[in-house]
Amino acid sequence: MINRKNWWKSNLPVYLIMFLIVVGIILLPYWLTNTSLIWQADGLSQHLPALIHWQKDLHHLLATGNWPSQWNFKIGLGADYYQTFAYYTLGDVFSYGAAFISSKHIVSYYSIMIIVRLFCAGLAFLVAVRHFTKYWQPVANTIATLVYLFTGYLALSMFSHPYFINPLIIFPLLIVAIDNLINRDNPKWFPAVFMIAWALWNNYYFAFMMAIGATIFFVLNISLTHAWRNWKMWVRTISSSLVGFLLPMLIFLPSLMGTLSSARSQYRFANGLSIYPLNYYLALPGNLINNAETPNFWLTGGFSVIGIIAILFVWRRFRTYPLLGWVFVIAGIFLLFPAGAAIMNGGSSPSNRWIFMLGLPLGLSVVYLLNHLPELQKRDFYWMTGIGAIIFMSILFSNNFDLHANFANTLFIGMLTIFCLYWSISHKIGLYALLGVVALNAIVIMQQNHTTDLNPEKGTLLSNSNVQKLIDQQSNYFDENIDNTLAKDRGEKTSPVPSTLYRSYIETQLGTDAEIDPAPSTNLALNSPAHNAESYWSYQSGAVNQLMKQLELPRSNNNDITSNLDRRNILANVFGIKYWYANRRSDAPASYHKLTPPITINRQNVTQSDLVYPLAYLPKYVVSEKTFAKADATNREAYLADGVVTNAAPETTSKHQLERNVTSASIRSNLQANYQKKVHFSYTPNRESDEHGIYLKPDATLSNTELHLEISNLHFKPANFNERAQFATNSYRDGQQERSYNPRNPLDYRTNDQAFNWNWRRKHLNSIGKNVSGYTFTTSYAGNDQTFIQTGKKNLSFYNPRQNITLNLGPATDVKDTTYLPLQFSQPGHYTFDVKIKAVPTGRLFKKAAQHAQKHAVPLNIQNDKISGAVTSAKPQILTTSIPYSKGWQSVNNQLIKVNEGFLGIKLHSGQNNLRLTYQTPGLKLGKLLSLLGIALLIILSLWYLIRKKAISHAD
Repeated sequence: MINRKNWWKSNLPVYLIMFLIVVGIILLPYWLTNTSLIWQADGLSQHLPALIHWQKDLHHLLATGNWPSQWNFKIGLGADYYQTFAYYTLGDVFSYGAAFISSKHIVSYYSIMIIVRLFCAGLAFLVAVRHFTKYWQPVANTIATLVYLFTGYLALSMFSHPYFINPLIIFPLLIVAIDNLINRDNPKWFPAVFMIAWALWNNYYFAFMMAIGATIFFVLNISLTHAWRNWKMWVRTISSSLVGFLLPMLIFLPSLMGTLSSARSQYRFANGLSIYPLNYYLALPGNLINNAETPNFWLTGGFSVIGIIAILFVWRRFRTYPLLGWVFVIAGIFLLFPAGAAIMNGGSSPSNRWIFMLGLPLGLSVVYLLNHLPELQKRDFYWMTGIGAIIFMSILFSNNFDLHANFANTLFIGMLTIFCLYWSISHKIGLYALLGVVALNAIVIMQQNHTTDLNPEKGTLLSNSNVQKLIDQQSNYFDENIDNTLAKDRGEKTSPVPSTLYRSYIETQLGTDAEIDPAPSTNLALNSPAHNAESYWSYQSGAVNQLMKQLELPRSNNNDITSNLDRRNILANVFGIKYWYANRRSDAPASYHKLTPPITINRQNVTQSDLVYPLAYLPKYVVSEKTFAKADATNREAYLADGVVTNAAPETTSKHQLERNVTSASIRSNLQANYQKKVHFSYTPNRESDEHGIYLKPDATLSNTELHLEISNLHFKPANFNERAQFATNSYRDGQQERSYNPRNPLDYRTNDQAFNWNWRRKHLNSIGKNVSGYTFTTSYAGNDQTFIQTGKKNLSFYNPRQNITLNLGPATDVKDTTYLPLQFSQPGHYTFDVKIKAVPTGRLFKKAAQHAQKHAVPLNIQNDKISGAVTSAKPQILTTSIPYSKGWQSVNNQLIKVNEGFLGIKLHSGQNNLRLTYQTPGLKLGKLLSLLGIALLIILSLWYLIRKKAISHAD
């Protein structure tokens, strides 16, 4: 054994060489093809826009010394800056370097930081190896590092969520720091303070997971070593934890409070699951080494084969390695039950993201295995073979026992790993061969789900140049002064810029019109002059989400609460959306018209509404919350047009109210039935061609209205495996018969219902068990297709079971003829629901309501975290705004209230009202005080430690 002081000199070069080889093989093709590492979904929609905005803020901070505003009107309808971005950039220390580069290099910086994070994660694990083991063999330690680093978790997060790599750096260092607290011989408390603070500063979400993992380690450690009897250890642990907890409160407390008040706080525990479906358990052994393309309940798995062998080694020597053994037992329990994943995921959906922590004990087990190879017995290899057979059968199941499936690489690597392991017992060169095999295993894991990345037609990564093009084109969108600019171009007289704020809606800029995709590239517009109403962030306003739920928007979800507002005309105008940037194959709401002359920006048609509501105005009517709650979704939307929903003033109604003019259209389910206002459906489709629908009665009064399809009491009982097989067979038989009816088609003598049924069952074996997937519902009216996605229990970010939804069918057309609307569901099973069609005015009546709001607009002066203005009121009334409500809004001389279920309102008194509003992030002030307290305690503890150390040295 060499001197431990030379440990890094021996291990670091080997790790560096293997890191460069593996990462080079993985990433070199991307560099050669100018392909970015930015995923089109969350990478392009969330992480890159957040980094760009953060870079601008850092540049501004360094140049002026001014921090960013705490309220940002460009985050959707408006949101708290710190609460939104604490999850993405503020806590990520690897984002701070963006302050020292130019905006033209931000895409390169994004990719480079991924590689830097990867390297640091490997270093962090080596720190744990040096701390917890006495072994110095560089080859063995590097093998373990590759096992720790390159897993299915990293293969997914490296491209989709780069800052998900940070916990791989923090967790090993946190565990080492906690062990230093427990250590009786050479206790250290400062590393624990630093690591606890960093874990909380980095990201509250992962801090929660790591806190549970660290607590499990702490309890097991002090129980097995009996360190719990040492009162000094408790003093060190409590004091260090307290200081480490207080230091990051500046960012942790506001983000935590924001999360608790966000749309995500309304999750059902474990999505209502008590056990996983059968297919999850059957696929689990294989998923441990096979990187699933679509992780089931975020079980990315994909550990190296040597890692699974190391677990067997430790389990078979439980008494020798009790700490690791118990960790794997607890981890196994957490993997078997949805409650375990839900607990790790903050008490919400059953996401197994926590599995990244399993890499640490697994990697350490590899170190022990490789340093005790002579202890391997025949029985160990029997166990390896037996477990290998189970894993092989599990992988076969996941691939529906398709012998042509591409899992030969994994099988080959598994056999080669066992051979090299056996070879290494008696030949040192075998360990070097094993290093090569593990490196190959890491490359295969990282590439399994990225085989199409470099195919422009199938890949989900854009070129660096195209990403930069998307960034640059954001400056083309209109700013608040565009009204005068357009008037000047038309030769018209300009007017002073009104003291209000107009919003826009910018459709996806990737050139797609897929309504079911979750907001690709949405947040890029954050860095434009426009105020894009849609935002796609992990934490959204819970107050605004409450209204969206009341209006039953079909595409609203916890990450994207406004979505495209279902293209509803009233809602778009009430929210102050003046410009609608529509793609070529999509339509804007009814009152939006093309500019004269037509203008196209970034290949999107610019449409404008003249009925857009001001940011603040005096409504005509007051609607009580009770009345609002009793109304249908369409009526609720109509209430917003000329009224304000609140209990802070007496309710006022009128027959001229827009809501009074919402009508229910007459419909029927078949041509023999009588027309009704509501139709009930209860049916089980037997084949794909089975179609249900409704007939809309001709009605001239529907002109100048927008039609909404309201579905209520929606319930679905999914078909079981046999029923789904029969459904597919019936659909196949119908298709064959339909083709045979065409005399131009030759007879197909290959038709065989039984063979099709057998083949379908074989191809869908991996779906055996309770169906927890969702389904889609589609309908169509006048060429306007509408799709609603009912997310399933296996959807971890967007699970949102809905019994009531309202779909915008668009403007009523061809009202003199009977119109048929198909109602189609994507999954076999039994459906029950009720259907109504509501018509809400979009013509003269709505124009009158909008003009009233415009006439009674209240000009506001908007500055950084301050809003001011003045309004004279003849009587006490409510000032209504489309500013999202937050407890951070404060006023000394105005009474602030929540109106319209989730927006800011002000109670006005008779006479002159001077409006003075300020905003401060909830929890920020208290967080600052707590952080200062933490700094003070840190100084006191440091001084005490130095004084005590000096006293001890003098005594010696």
